[in-house]
Amino acid sequence: MRTKIIISILLLLLNCALLAQTSYHLPKVLFLTTGDGEGRGTVSDGVVLALQSFNKEGIFVRLENKSVLLQPQILKQYQIIIAPTIRSYHDLPKPEALTFLTDAEIRNLSEWVKNGGTLVAGENIGRNTSDGKDRLIEKGILDKTNWILTECFGVEMKEINTEKFNLKADKKGIWNEINKPFIKTPWRLVPVNISETAKVYMTQTDGNFSYPALVVNKYGKGNTVLLPTFRLLHPQNDGGLSTENQINRFYHWIVDLSIGKRKYPIFISPWKDAHNTAYCQTFDDGGTPEQYKRIIKFINDNKLPTVFFVTPHIRKDVQLWLEEEKLISLQGHSFNHPDFRKLDYGQTLNEFLLNRDYWHKNFTGFRFPYVSNSFWGMYVLNKLGFKYETSIAANHFEFIRGSVVPYNIPIFKDDFFTSLDLLEISQIYHSDWYFYQNVLDEESNYNEALQRKDAIRFKDYLFRYFNEVVKPNNGVMVFLGHPMYSGISETTLQPLQEFINYLKTQNVWITSLNSIAMRWNKLKNLEISVNEQNNSVTLNIKCDSLIDGLTLRLPQKPKEIISKIPYNIVKRKKNYYLVFDAKGNNKLTLRF
Repeated sequence: MRTKIIISILLLLLNCALLAQTSYHLPKVLFLTTGDGEGRGTVSDGVVLALQSFNKEGIFVRLENKSVLLQPQILKQYQIIIAPTIRSYHDLPKPEALTFLTDAEIRNLSEWVKNGGTLVAGENIGRNTSDGKDRLIEKGILDKTNWILTECFGVEMKEINTEKFNLKADKKGIWNEINKPFIKTPWRLVPVNISETAKVYMTQTDGNFSYPALVVNKYGKGNTVLLPTFRLLHPQNDGGLSTENQINRFYHWIVDLSIGKRKYPIFISPWKDAHNTAYCQTFDDGGTPEQYKRIIKFINDNKLPTVFFVTPHIRKDVQLWLEEEKLISLQGHSFNHPDFRKLDYGQTLNEFLLNRDYWHKNFTGFRFPYVSNSFWGMYVLNKLGFKYETSIAANHFEFIRGSVVPYNIPIFKDDFFTSLDLLEISQIYHSDWYFYQNVLDEESNYNEALQRKDAIRFKDYLFRYFNEVVKPNNGVMVFLGHPMYSGISETTLQPLQEFINYLKTQNVWITSLNSIAMRWNKLKNLEISVNEQNNSVTLNIKCDSLIDGLTLRLPQKPKEIISKIPYNIVKRKKNYYLVFDAKGNNKLTLRF
Protein backbone atom coordinates (compact mmCIF):
# COMPACT_ATOMS: atom_id res chain seq x y z
CA MET A 1 0.00 0.00 0.00
CA ARG A 2 2.82 2.34 0.97
CA THR A 3 4.60 1.57 -2.33
CA LYS A 4 1.46 2.49 -4.29
CA ILE A 5 1.21 5.80 -2.41
CA ILE A 6 4.84 6.64 -3.16
CA ILE A 7 4.35 5.77 -6.85
CA SER A 8 1.21 7.94 -6.97
CA ILE A 9 3.07 10.86 -5.41
CA LEU A 10 5.97 10.46 -7.86
CA LEU A 11 3.55 10.37 -10.81
CA LEU A 12 1.83 13.46 -9.47
CA LEU A 13 5.15 15.28 -9.16
CA LEU A 14 6.11 14.18 -12.66
CA ASN A 15 2.80 15.45 -14.07
CA CYS A 16 3.26 18.78 -12.29
CA ALA A 17 6.75 19.09 -13.76
CA LEU A 18 5.40 18.35 -17.23
CA LEU A 19 2.61 20.87 -16.79
CA ALA A 20 5.15 23.53 -15.76
CA GLN A 21 7.14 22.92 -18.95
CA THR A 22 6.41 24.77 -22.20
CA SER A 23 8.20 24.13 -25.47
CA TYR A 24 7.71 26.09 -28.69
CA HIS A 25 9.43 27.67 -31.68
CA LEU A 26 9.49 31.44 -32.10
CA PRO A 27 7.06 31.51 -35.02
CA LYS A 28 7.48 32.51 -38.63
CA VAL A 29 4.57 33.64 -40.79
CA LEU A 30 3.56 32.66 -44.31
CA PHE A 31 1.25 35.28 -45.83
CA LEU A 32 -0.50 34.10 -48.99
CA THR A 33 -0.96 36.82 -51.62
CA THR A 34 -0.22 37.42 -55.29
CA GLY A 35 0.32 41.13 -54.70
CA ASP A 36 -1.71 44.19 -55.62
CA GLY A 37 -2.00 46.99 -58.14
CA GLU A 38 -0.40 46.22 -61.50
CA GLY A 39 1.59 43.20 -60.37
CA ARG A 40 4.85 45.14 -60.05
CA GLY A 41 5.64 44.28 -56.43
CA THR A 42 3.23 46.45 -54.46
CA VAL A 43 1.12 44.73 -51.83
CA SER A 44 -2.24 45.42 -50.26
CA ASP A 45 -2.61 47.88 -47.36
CA GLY A 46 -3.63 44.94 -45.19
CA VAL A 47 -0.41 43.09 -46.03
CA VAL A 48 1.64 46.17 -45.11
CA LEU A 49 -0.07 46.41 -41.73
CA ALA A 50 0.44 42.68 -41.13
CA LEU A 51 4.16 42.98 -41.94
CA GLN A 52 4.53 45.84 -39.50
CA SER A 53 2.40 44.18 -36.81
CA PHE A 54 4.45 40.98 -36.85
CA ASN A 55 7.72 42.94 -36.99
CA LYS A 56 6.89 44.50 -33.62
CA GLU A 57 6.66 40.95 -32.25
CA GLY A 58 10.02 40.09 -33.82
CA ILE A 59 8.42 37.65 -36.25
CA PHE A 60 9.67 37.05 -39.80
CA VAL A 61 7.06 37.08 -42.62
CA ARG A 62 7.38 35.46 -46.04
CA LEU A 63 4.96 36.44 -48.84
CA GLU A 64 3.93 33.54 -51.06
CA ASN A 65 1.13 32.56 -53.44
CA LYS A 66 -1.10 29.52 -53.04
CA SER A 67 1.19 27.23 -55.03
CA VAL A 68 3.09 26.76 -51.78
CA LEU A 69 0.13 24.69 -50.51
CA LEU A 70 1.37 21.86 -52.74
CA GLN A 71 4.80 21.99 -51.10
CA PRO A 72 4.47 20.54 -47.57
CA GLN A 73 8.23 20.72 -47.04
CA ILE A 74 7.98 24.53 -47.24
CA LEU A 75 4.82 24.75 -45.14
CA LYS A 76 6.46 22.98 -42.20
CA GLN A 77 9.03 25.80 -41.93
CA TYR A 78 6.26 28.16 -40.77
CA GLN A 79 4.06 28.20 -37.67
CA ILE A 80 1.41 30.73 -38.82
CA ILE A 81 -0.37 31.02 -42.20
CA ILE A 82 -2.53 34.03 -43.13
CA ALA A 83 -4.90 33.14 -45.99
CA PRO A 84 -6.96 36.14 -47.21
CA THR A 85 -9.99 35.52 -49.40
CA ILE A 86 -10.70 39.00 -50.74
CA ARG A 87 -9.86 40.27 -54.21
CA SER A 88 -7.49 43.11 -53.32
CA TYR A 89 -4.98 40.55 -52.03
CA HIS A 90 -5.15 38.51 -55.26
CA ASP A 91 -5.28 40.76 -58.33
CA LEU A 92 -5.40 37.84 -60.74
CA PRO A 93 -7.99 35.67 -62.48
CA LYS A 94 -10.19 33.73 -60.05
CA PRO A 95 -8.28 30.42 -60.07
CA GLU A 96 -5.36 32.15 -58.33
CA ALA A 97 -7.48 33.21 -55.36
CA LEU A 98 -7.73 31.14 -52.18
CA THR A 99 -11.45 30.55 -52.72
CA PHE A 100 -10.39 28.10 -55.48
CA LEU A 101 -8.47 25.17 -53.98
CA THR A 102 -7.94 21.56 -54.98
CA ASP A 103 -8.58 18.74 -52.53
CA ALA A 104 -4.80 18.22 -52.37
CA GLU A 105 -4.18 21.85 -51.36
CA ILE A 106 -6.91 21.67 -48.73
CA ARG A 107 -5.59 18.36 -47.41
CA ASN A 108 -2.05 19.70 -47.06
CA LEU A 109 -3.34 22.77 -45.25
CA SER A 110 -5.36 20.61 -42.84
CA GLU A 111 -2.40 18.35 -42.14
CA TRP A 112 -0.21 21.38 -41.50
CA VAL A 113 -2.68 22.64 -38.88
CA LYS A 114 -2.99 19.17 -37.36
CA ASN A 115 0.78 19.09 -36.90
CA GLY A 116 0.80 22.34 -34.94
CA GLY A 117 0.23 25.27 -37.31
CA THR A 118 -2.08 28.24 -36.72
CA LEU A 119 -4.25 29.16 -39.73
CA VAL A 120 -6.10 32.47 -40.13
CA ALA A 121 -8.51 32.44 -43.09
CA GLY A 122 -11.53 34.17 -44.57
CA GLU A 123 -14.90 32.44 -44.78
CA ASN A 124 -14.65 31.50 -48.47
CA ILE A 125 -11.40 29.56 -48.32
CA GLY A 126 -11.60 26.50 -50.58
CA ARG A 127 -15.29 27.04 -51.35
CA ASN A 128 -14.71 26.33 -55.04
CA THR A 129 -12.72 23.64 -56.78
CA SER A 130 -9.80 24.74 -58.95
CA ASP A 131 -11.95 24.43 -62.10
CA GLY A 132 -14.57 26.82 -60.68
CA LYS A 133 -17.18 24.39 -59.36
CA ASP A 134 -18.98 25.61 -56.23
CA ARG A 135 -18.73 22.85 -53.62
CA LEU A 136 -21.89 24.22 -52.02
CA ILE A 137 -24.20 23.61 -55.01
CA GLU A 138 -25.15 19.94 -54.61
CA LYS A 139 -26.02 19.85 -50.90
CA GLY A 140 -26.50 23.53 -50.00
CA ILE A 141 -23.97 23.10 -47.20
CA LEU A 142 -20.22 22.65 -46.86
CA ASP A 143 -19.51 19.63 -44.68
CA LYS A 144 -16.90 16.89 -44.42
CA THR A 145 -18.24 15.16 -47.55
CA ASN A 146 -17.43 18.08 -49.88
CA TRP A 147 -15.18 20.42 -47.85
CA ILE A 148 -12.23 18.76 -46.13
CA LEU A 149 -11.67 21.86 -43.97
CA THR A 150 -14.84 21.11 -41.96
CA GLU A 151 -12.96 19.30 -39.19
CA CYS A 152 -10.05 21.71 -39.39
CA PHE A 153 -12.26 24.75 -38.67
CA GLY A 154 -14.73 22.84 -36.49
CA VAL A 155 -17.75 24.09 -38.45
CA GLU A 156 -20.01 23.39 -41.37
CA MET A 157 -20.93 26.33 -43.62
CA LYS A 158 -24.06 27.48 -45.39
CA GLU A 159 -25.00 30.58 -47.35
CA ILE A 160 -27.52 33.13 -46.06
CA ASN A 161 -28.59 36.68 -46.84
CA THR A 162 -26.69 38.87 -44.34
CA GLU A 163 -27.89 42.23 -45.68
CA LYS A 164 -29.34 43.30 -42.31
CA PHE A 165 -26.82 41.51 -40.10
CA ASN A 166 -24.44 43.26 -37.71
CA LEU A 167 -21.25 41.94 -36.20
CA LYS A 168 -21.39 41.96 -32.42
CA ALA A 169 -18.34 42.89 -30.32
CA ASP A 170 -15.81 40.09 -29.99
CA LYS A 171 -14.74 38.47 -26.73
CA LYS A 172 -11.11 39.57 -27.13
CA GLY A 173 -12.00 43.25 -26.99
CA ILE A 174 -10.58 43.96 -30.45
CA TRP A 175 -13.73 44.93 -32.33
CA ASN A 176 -16.87 46.74 -31.22
CA GLU A 177 -20.19 46.22 -32.97
CA ILE A 178 -19.88 46.70 -36.74
CA ASN A 179 -22.92 47.82 -38.72
CA LYS A 180 -21.27 48.31 -42.12
CA PRO A 181 -22.06 45.88 -44.95
CA PHE A 182 -19.41 43.20 -45.37
CA ILE A 183 -19.27 43.02 -49.17
CA LYS A 184 -21.29 44.24 -52.14
CA THR A 185 -23.39 41.07 -52.31
CA PRO A 186 -25.26 40.24 -49.09
CA TRP A 187 -25.17 36.47 -49.64
CA ARG A 188 -22.37 35.05 -47.53
CA LEU A 189 -21.19 31.84 -45.93
CA VAL A 190 -21.80 31.52 -42.19
CA PRO A 191 -20.71 28.79 -39.77
CA VAL A 192 -23.29 26.28 -38.55
CA ASN A 193 -23.11 23.04 -36.53
CA ILE A 194 -20.17 24.09 -34.37
CA SER A 195 -17.99 21.25 -33.02
CA GLU A 196 -17.18 20.80 -29.33
CA THR A 197 -13.57 21.86 -29.94
CA ALA A 198 -14.55 25.21 -31.49
CA LYS A 199 -15.18 28.47 -29.63
CA VAL A 200 -17.23 31.39 -30.93
CA TYR A 201 -15.54 34.75 -30.33
CA MET A 202 -17.97 36.93 -32.33
CA THR A 203 -21.55 36.56 -33.56
CA GLN A 204 -23.58 38.07 -36.39
CA THR A 205 -27.27 38.82 -36.03
CA ASP A 206 -30.19 40.65 -37.61
CA GLY A 207 -32.07 40.82 -34.29
CA ASN A 208 -34.05 37.63 -34.96
CA PHE A 209 -31.44 35.09 -36.00
CA SER A 210 -27.83 34.79 -34.83
CA TYR A 211 -24.92 32.88 -36.32
CA PRO A 212 -21.30 32.44 -35.27
CA ALA A 213 -18.89 34.85 -36.93
CA LEU A 214 -15.33 34.65 -35.61
CA VAL A 215 -14.65 30.98 -34.75
CA VAL A 216 -11.49 29.55 -33.17
CA ASN A 217 -10.91 25.80 -33.26
CA LYS A 218 -8.33 23.47 -31.77
CA TYR A 219 -7.43 20.85 -34.37
CA GLY A 220 -4.77 18.30 -33.52
CA LYS A 221 -1.78 20.24 -32.23
CA GLY A 222 -2.77 23.41 -34.08
CA ASN A 223 -5.40 26.13 -34.24
CA THR A 224 -7.66 27.72 -36.84
CA VAL A 225 -9.24 31.17 -36.84
CA LEU A 226 -12.15 31.56 -39.28
CA LEU A 227 -13.12 35.17 -40.00
CA PRO A 228 -16.63 36.23 -41.05
CA THR A 229 -14.92 38.41 -43.68
CA PHE A 230 -11.27 39.18 -44.27
CA ARG A 231 -12.22 42.84 -44.42
CA LEU A 232 -11.85 42.66 -40.63
CA LEU A 233 -8.08 42.64 -41.25
CA HIS A 234 -8.15 45.39 -43.85
CA PRO A 235 -7.81 49.12 -42.94
CA GLN A 236 -10.81 51.41 -43.03
CA ASN A 237 -9.14 53.93 -45.34
CA ASP A 238 -9.01 51.27 -48.09
CA GLY A 239 -12.48 49.77 -47.76
CA GLY A 240 -11.84 47.58 -44.73
CA LEU A 241 -13.56 47.49 -41.35
CA SER A 242 -10.69 48.03 -38.90
CA THR A 243 -8.27 50.61 -37.59
CA GLU A 244 -4.53 50.02 -37.62
CA ASN A 245 -4.67 49.55 -33.85
CA GLN A 246 -7.33 46.83 -34.12
CA ILE A 247 -5.34 44.97 -36.76
CA ASN A 248 -2.21 45.16 -34.60
CA ARG A 249 -4.07 43.75 -31.58
CA PHE A 250 -5.51 40.90 -33.64
CA TYR A 251 -2.13 39.76 -34.92
CA HIS A 252 -0.67 40.05 -31.41
CA TRP A 253 -3.41 37.69 -30.27
CA ILE A 254 -2.61 35.28 -33.12
CA VAL A 255 1.02 35.13 -31.99
CA ASP A 256 -0.10 34.25 -28.46
CA LEU A 257 -2.52 31.67 -29.83
CA SER A 258 0.24 30.05 -31.89
CA ILE A 259 2.77 29.87 -29.08
CA GLY A 260 0.41 29.12 -26.20
CA LYS A 261 0.71 30.21 -22.61
CA ARG A 262 4.22 31.20 -21.59
CA LYS A 263 5.61 32.81 -18.48
CA TYR A 264 8.63 34.53 -19.99
CA PRO A 265 7.85 35.91 -23.48
CA ILE A 266 10.96 36.42 -25.62
CA PHE A 267 11.02 38.29 -28.94
CA ILE A 268 13.57 38.72 -31.73
CA SER A 269 14.66 42.24 -32.57
CA PRO A 270 15.45 42.56 -36.30
CA TRP A 271 18.14 45.19 -35.80
CA LYS A 272 21.58 44.49 -34.36
CA ASP A 273 22.90 45.43 -30.93
CA ALA A 274 19.50 46.25 -29.36
CA HIS A 275 18.70 49.08 -31.78
CA ASN A 276 14.97 49.76 -32.06
CA THR A 277 14.96 51.09 -35.62
CA ALA A 278 17.29 51.47 -38.61
CA TYR A 279 18.21 54.28 -40.99
CA CYS A 280 19.78 54.09 -44.46
CA GLN A 281 20.98 57.05 -46.50
CA THR A 282 20.82 56.93 -50.29
CA PHE A 283 21.31 59.33 -53.19
CA ASP A 284 20.48 59.09 -56.87
CA ASP A 285 22.91 60.62 -59.34
CA GLY A 286 22.62 64.12 -60.77
CA GLY A 287 24.25 67.43 -59.90
CA THR A 288 27.29 69.63 -60.37
CA PRO A 289 30.75 68.72 -59.04
CA GLU A 290 30.34 71.38 -56.36
CA GLN A 291 27.06 69.80 -55.22
CA TYR A 292 28.64 66.33 -55.13
CA LYS A 293 31.55 67.70 -53.08
CA ARG A 294 29.12 69.18 -50.56
CA ILE A 295 27.30 65.86 -50.19
CA ILE A 296 30.52 63.83 -49.92
CA LYS A 297 31.83 66.18 -47.21
CA PHE A 298 28.56 65.79 -45.31
CA ILE A 299 28.87 61.98 -45.54
CA ASN A 300 32.46 61.99 -44.25
CA ASP A 301 31.86 64.56 -41.51
CA ASN A 302 29.03 62.42 -40.13
CA LYS A 303 30.65 59.04 -40.88
CA LEU A 304 27.50 57.89 -42.69
CA PRO A 305 27.42 54.68 -44.78
CA THR A 306 25.70 55.82 -47.99
CA VAL A 307 24.52 54.15 -51.20
CA PHE A 308 24.61 56.03 -54.51
CA PHE A 309 22.44 54.59 -57.30
CA VAL A 310 24.33 55.35 -60.48
CA THR A 311 24.13 55.47 -64.29
CA PRO A 312 27.00 56.20 -66.71
CA HIS A 313 25.72 59.79 -67.02
CA ILE A 314 28.02 61.14 -64.33
CA ARG A 315 31.15 63.18 -65.00
CA LYS A 316 34.32 61.08 -64.98
CA ASP A 317 35.89 63.08 -62.15
CA VAL A 318 32.75 62.63 -60.02
CA GLN A 319 32.77 58.90 -60.77
CA LEU A 320 36.31 58.65 -59.42
CA TRP A 321 35.39 60.58 -56.28
CA LEU A 322 32.49 58.25 -55.54
CA GLU A 323 34.52 55.09 -56.15
CA GLU A 324 37.34 56.27 -53.88
CA GLU A 325 35.13 57.02 -50.86
CA LYS A 326 35.13 54.21 -48.28
CA LEU A 327 31.73 55.17 -46.86
CA ILE A 328 30.06 55.16 -50.28
CA SER A 329 28.72 52.05 -52.02
CA LEU A 330 27.62 52.20 -55.66
CA GLN A 331 24.51 50.31 -56.82
CA GLY A 332 22.53 50.13 -60.05
CA HIS A 333 20.22 52.81 -61.44
CA SER A 334 20.11 51.63 -65.12
CA PHE A 335 22.21 52.42 -68.20
CA ASN A 336 20.01 54.90 -70.10
CA HIS A 337 17.72 56.07 -67.26
CA PRO A 338 14.51 54.92 -69.01
CA ASP A 339 10.96 54.43 -67.78
CA PHE A 340 11.08 50.66 -67.26
CA ARG A 341 7.30 50.34 -67.60
CA LYS A 342 7.77 50.95 -71.34
CA LEU A 343 10.47 48.28 -71.84
CA ASP A 344 10.08 44.66 -72.88
CA TYR A 345 12.05 41.76 -71.36
CA GLY A 346 15.09 42.10 -73.64
CA GLN A 347 15.37 45.86 -73.23
CA THR A 348 15.04 45.49 -69.47
CA LEU A 349 17.79 42.88 -69.30
CA ASN A 350 20.12 45.05 -71.38
CA GLU A 351 19.66 48.03 -69.05
CA PHE A 352 20.93 46.01 -66.09
CA LEU A 353 23.75 44.22 -67.93
CA LEU A 354 25.08 47.31 -69.70
CA ASN A 355 25.20 49.29 -66.45
CA ARG A 356 27.01 46.46 -64.68
CA ASP A 357 29.49 46.24 -67.53
CA TYR A 358 30.13 49.99 -67.55
CA TRP A 359 30.91 50.16 -63.85
CA HIS A 360 32.62 46.74 -63.70
CA LYS A 361 30.57 45.98 -60.60
CA ASN A 362 28.33 43.08 -59.73
CA PHE A 363 25.55 45.27 -58.32
CA THR A 364 23.28 43.69 -55.68
CA GLY A 365 20.93 46.64 -55.15
CA PHE A 366 18.82 48.72 -57.54
CA ARG A 367 16.53 51.72 -57.75
CA PHE A 368 14.34 52.26 -60.81
CA PRO A 369 14.59 55.67 -62.54
CA TYR A 370 11.63 57.89 -61.68
CA VAL A 371 10.95 55.17 -59.02
CA SER A 372 8.86 53.52 -61.76
CA ASN A 373 9.34 49.82 -61.17
CA SER A 374 7.99 47.21 -63.61
CA PHE A 375 7.08 43.53 -63.73
CA TRP A 376 9.95 42.65 -66.06
CA GLY A 377 12.28 44.82 -64.03
CA MET A 378 11.52 42.94 -60.81
CA TYR A 379 11.65 39.59 -62.57
CA VAL A 380 15.05 40.22 -64.18
CA LEU A 381 16.55 41.70 -61.00
CA ASN A 382 15.66 38.49 -59.19
CA LYS A 383 16.99 36.34 -62.04
CA LEU A 384 20.31 38.20 -62.03
CA GLY A 385 20.75 37.64 -58.30
CA PHE A 386 20.10 41.16 -57.02
CA LYS A 387 19.37 41.15 -53.28
CA TYR A 388 17.16 44.22 -52.96
CA GLU A 389 15.48 47.10 -54.72
CA THR A 390 14.16 50.33 -53.25
CA SER A 391 11.57 52.03 -55.44
CA ILE A 392 8.16 51.28 -53.86
CA ALA A 393 8.02 54.37 -51.69
CA ALA A 394 6.44 54.18 -48.24
CA ASN A 395 3.76 56.72 -47.40
CA HIS A 396 1.55 56.36 -44.34
CA PHE A 397 0.33 59.95 -44.16
CA GLU A 398 -1.97 60.44 -47.18
CA PHE A 399 -2.52 56.67 -47.61
CA ILE A 400 -0.79 53.37 -46.88
CA ARG A 401 1.73 52.43 -49.54
CA GLY A 402 5.03 50.68 -49.15
CA SER A 403 6.33 49.26 -45.89
CA VAL A 404 8.86 50.25 -43.25
CA VAL A 405 9.57 46.51 -42.93
CA PRO A 406 11.54 44.76 -45.73
CA TYR A 407 9.58 42.09 -47.59
CA ASN A 408 10.16 39.65 -50.44
CA ILE A 409 8.36 40.76 -53.61
CA PRO A 410 5.38 38.98 -55.21
CA ILE A 411 4.76 39.82 -58.89
CA PHE A 412 2.24 38.82 -61.55
CA LYS A 413 1.52 39.41 -65.22
CA ASP A 414 -1.38 37.93 -67.16
CA ASP A 415 -1.59 34.30 -65.96
CA PHE A 416 1.94 34.18 -64.56
CA PHE A 417 2.64 34.82 -60.89
CA THR A 418 5.52 34.13 -58.54
CA SER A 419 7.15 35.23 -55.30
CA LEU A 420 10.72 36.48 -55.52
CA ASP A 421 13.63 36.30 -53.10
CA LEU A 422 14.32 39.93 -54.07
CA LEU A 423 13.70 42.22 -51.08
CA GLU A 424 11.76 45.45 -51.22
CA ILE A 425 13.22 48.01 -48.80
CA SER A 426 10.92 50.97 -49.26
CA GLN A 427 12.28 54.52 -49.47
CA ILE A 428 10.56 57.61 -48.10
CA TYR A 429 7.72 58.81 -50.31
CA HIS A 430 8.86 62.44 -50.65
CA SER A 431 12.49 62.85 -51.64
CA ASP A 432 14.38 66.16 -51.45
CA TRP A 433 13.11 66.87 -55.01
CA TYR A 434 9.59 67.32 -53.63
CA PHE A 435 10.75 70.22 -51.45
CA TYR A 436 13.51 71.81 -53.56
CA GLN A 437 12.14 71.39 -57.09
CA ASN A 438 11.81 75.18 -57.54
CA VAL A 439 15.52 75.17 -58.36
CA LEU A 440 14.56 73.75 -61.78
CA ASP A 441 12.56 76.87 -62.63
CA GLU A 442 15.07 78.97 -64.54
CA GLU A 443 12.91 82.08 -64.21
CA SER A 444 12.76 81.91 -60.42
CA ASN A 445 15.40 83.41 -58.19
CA TYR A 446 15.87 80.49 -55.82
CA ASN A 447 17.61 82.58 -53.20
CA GLU A 448 18.56 81.71 -49.63
CA ALA A 449 15.24 82.95 -48.21
CA LEU A 450 13.26 80.59 -50.47
CA GLN A 451 15.68 77.75 -49.76
CA ARG A 452 15.27 78.27 -46.01
CA LYS A 453 11.49 78.19 -46.34
CA ASP A 454 11.58 74.89 -48.24
CA ALA A 455 14.19 73.49 -45.85
CA ILE A 456 11.82 74.00 -42.92
CA ARG A 457 9.15 71.95 -44.69
CA PHE A 458 11.68 69.23 -45.51
CA LYS A 459 12.92 69.01 -41.92
CA ASP A 460 9.37 68.74 -40.61
CA TYR A 461 8.65 65.88 -43.01
CA LEU A 462 11.76 63.91 -42.04
CA PHE A 463 11.06 64.18 -38.32
CA ARG A 464 7.36 63.39 -38.68
CA TYR A 465 7.97 60.38 -40.90
CA PHE A 466 10.49 58.87 -38.50
CA ASN A 467 8.53 59.53 -35.29
CA GLU A 468 5.04 58.73 -36.57
CA VAL A 469 5.70 55.87 -39.01
CA VAL A 470 9.12 54.26 -38.57
CA LYS A 471 9.61 54.40 -34.81
CA PRO A 472 6.19 52.96 -33.78
CA ASN A 473 6.75 49.99 -36.12
CA ASN A 474 10.43 49.33 -35.24
CA GLY A 475 11.08 49.78 -38.95
CA VAL A 476 13.75 51.03 -41.31
CA MET A 477 13.79 54.49 -42.88
CA VAL A 478 15.43 54.88 -46.29
CA PHE A 479 16.29 58.49 -47.15
CA LEU A 480 16.27 59.38 -50.86
CA GLY A 481 18.24 62.45 -51.88
CA HIS A 482 20.02 63.99 -54.87
CA PRO A 483 23.17 66.13 -54.92
CA MET A 484 21.34 68.55 -57.23
CA TYR A 485 18.72 69.26 -54.53
CA SER A 486 20.06 68.64 -51.03
CA GLY A 487 23.50 69.74 -52.23
CA ILE A 488 22.40 73.15 -53.54
CA SER A 489 23.76 74.90 -50.45
CA GLU A 490 24.42 74.50 -46.75
CA THR A 491 20.87 75.76 -46.22
CA THR A 492 19.25 72.97 -48.24
CA LEU A 493 21.50 70.41 -46.53
CA GLN A 494 20.69 71.63 -43.02
CA PRO A 495 17.46 69.58 -42.55
CA LEU A 496 19.37 66.36 -43.19
CA GLN A 497 22.17 67.42 -40.83
CA GLU A 498 19.72 68.19 -38.02
CA PHE A 499 17.89 64.94 -38.66
CA ILE A 500 21.09 62.88 -38.48
CA ASN A 501 22.02 64.65 -35.23
CA TYR A 502 18.61 63.68 -33.85
CA LEU A 503 18.88 60.04 -34.97
CA LYS A 504 22.15 59.67 -33.08
CA THR A 505 20.20 60.29 -29.84
CA GLN A 506 17.41 57.79 -30.67
CA ASN A 507 19.03 54.33 -30.52
CA VAL A 508 18.91 53.99 -34.32
CA TRP A 509 21.11 51.58 -36.27
CA ILE A 510 22.56 53.91 -38.92
CA THR A 511 23.79 51.59 -41.63
CA SER A 512 23.70 50.87 -45.36
CA LEU A 513 20.98 49.25 -47.44
CA ASN A 514 23.45 46.49 -48.24
CA SER A 515 23.75 45.61 -44.53
CA ILE A 516 19.97 45.67 -44.06
CA ALA A 517 19.41 43.27 -46.97
CA MET A 518 22.17 40.92 -45.85
CA ARG A 519 20.84 40.80 -42.28
CA TRP A 520 17.22 40.29 -43.35
CA ASN A 521 18.18 37.32 -45.52
CA LYS A 522 20.02 35.77 -42.59
CA LEU A 523 17.08 36.28 -40.24
CA LYS A 524 14.73 34.36 -42.55
CA ASN A 525 16.79 31.21 -41.91
CA LEU A 526 17.13 31.78 -38.17
CA GLU A 527 15.46 29.14 -35.99
CA ILE A 528 14.93 29.53 -32.25
CA SER A 529 13.26 26.87 -30.13
CA VAL A 530 12.34 27.69 -26.54
CA ASN A 531 11.94 25.40 -23.57
CA GLU A 532 10.42 27.09 -20.55
CA GLN A 533 10.42 25.19 -17.25
CA ASN A 534 9.73 26.72 -13.85
CA ASN A 535 11.97 29.83 -13.70
CA SER A 536 14.33 28.70 -16.44
CA VAL A 537 14.25 29.34 -20.20
CA THR A 538 16.52 27.42 -22.56
CA LEU A 539 17.08 28.78 -26.06
CA ASN A 540 18.34 26.56 -28.87
CA ILE A 541 19.45 28.81 -31.72
CA LYS A 542 20.30 27.64 -35.21
CA CYS A 543 21.54 29.87 -38.03
CA ASP A 544 23.41 29.03 -41.21
CA SER A 545 25.76 32.01 -41.17
CA LEU A 546 27.02 34.55 -38.65
CA ILE A 547 24.43 37.00 -37.33
CA ASP A 548 26.43 39.55 -35.40
CA GLY A 549 24.69 41.43 -32.64
CA LEU A 550 21.65 39.13 -32.68
CA THR A 551 19.22 40.70 -30.24
CA LEU A 552 16.45 39.13 -28.14
CA ARG A 553 14.05 41.23 -26.10
CA LEU A 554 13.55 39.74 -22.63
CA PRO A 555 10.60 40.07 -20.22
CA GLN A 556 12.95 41.07 -17.39
CA LYS A 557 16.61 40.96 -16.41
CA PRO A 558 17.79 37.34 -15.90
CA LYS A 559 19.36 36.42 -12.58
CA GLU A 560 21.77 34.09 -14.35
CA ILE A 561 22.75 33.20 -17.92
CA ILE A 562 24.50 29.96 -18.81
CA SER A 563 26.22 30.21 -22.18
CA LYS A 564 29.38 29.04 -23.94
CA ILE A 565 29.39 32.13 -26.17
CA PRO A 566 29.99 35.77 -25.13
CA TYR A 567 26.91 37.93 -24.60
CA ASN A 568 25.79 41.31 -23.27
CA ILE A 569 22.69 42.40 -21.38
CA VAL A 570 21.59 45.81 -22.62
CA LYS A 571 18.93 47.99 -20.98
CA ARG A 572 16.96 50.42 -23.14
CA LYS A 573 14.51 52.40 -21.05
CA LYS A 574 12.39 49.70 -19.32
CA ASN A 575 13.38 46.83 -21.61
CA TYR A 576 16.22 44.35 -21.32
CA TYR A 577 17.93 42.84 -24.36
CA LEU A 578 20.23 39.87 -24.76
CA VAL A 579 22.87 40.57 -27.44
CA PHE A 580 25.33 38.03 -28.85
CA ASP A 581 26.93 36.80 -32.07
CA ALA A 582 25.21 33.65 -33.35
CA LYS A 583 26.42 31.08 -35.84
CA GLY A 584 25.63 27.39 -36.26
CA ASN A 585 24.04 25.82 -33.17
CA ASN A 586 24.01 27.81 -29.94
CA LYS A 587 22.40 27.11 -26.59
CA LEU A 588 21.70 29.61 -23.83
CA THR A 589 19.85 29.09 -20.55
CA LEU A 590 18.28 32.07 -18.78
CA ARG A 591 17.20 31.85 -15.14
CA PHE A 592 14.77 34.44 -13.85
